[in-house]
Amino acid sequence: MYKIEQLSGSLTTSPFRAVGTGLVLALGVGASGTAWADEVSVTPWGQGWALGGHAGQAVHETVKSGEAFNPFVWDFRDYYIVSTGLQKELVDFWGYSKLYAEANVSYIFGDEHYFETFLTPSISWEPFPWDDVLDTTAYLGVGVSYTSETSRLDDSGENWMASMIFELEVQPDSWGPWSLYGRLHHRSTAYGTFGDDGGGSNIPSLGVRYHFGQ
Repeated sequence: MYKIEQLSGSLTTSPFRAVGTGLVLALGVGASGTAWADEVSVTPWGQGWALGGHAGQAVHETVKSGEAFNPFVWDFRDYYIVSTGLQKELVDFWGYSKLYAEANVSYIFGDEHYFETFLTPSISWEPFPWDDVLDTTAYLGVGVSYTSETSRLDDSGENWMASMIFELEVQPDSWGPWSLYGRLHHRSTAYGTFGDDGGGSNIPSLGVRYHFGQ
C-alpha cells in the first residue's frame, strides 16, 4: 500500500514532496495501524442476530421511476405478502456502517399464491442526527431471490431473479430489543441478468424485529 501511494505521489508532485509524504505515511501506518484494525471489526458468530417479520401489499409503481418510494402515489395490486427473515450482522465499519446478511422466507397471496425465499447481503448507514432520541438505521441490500412458481406479478417468466431491499428501521430506547421497520422489497431481472430484460415487482411492507442479546 505504501509503495503504491509513494509511486503515485512521485508522478504528481516533486521528489521532495514525495519523500516527505512517504515518511509521514510510514510513521502514520506504524502509529495508527492498530487503531484502524480495531475500528473495523468482524462481529462474533454469537452476536448480531435478529429475527423480523413483516407484511405488505404490492404496488404498480416502479423503483426506476422513483414512485415506488412515494406512498402518496401508490396504486395497490391484489398481491399481499407475509414474511419472516433472519438477519446477521457480519462486519462493523468504524461505527458508521455495517454489513449484514438476511435469509428470508415469504408467502405471497391474492391473485396468485406462491412462496419466495431470498438471501440478501445489505449495507447499513448507522449515524443519524436524532439517534439520541430515536435510534435509526437505513439499509440497502442486493441479493438473489427464488419463487416457487413464475408469477404474473413479476411478469418475467423467471423463478430466479435479483432482489433488493430498501429499508428504514427505528428502535426507541423504551422498546428494548424490539424495532420497527419499513421496507420496499424489489425483484427484477437486473437488466437481463436473469432472463430477458424487463419484469419485476415492488412490495412495500411494515414489520417488527427482535434483536437477540440486547
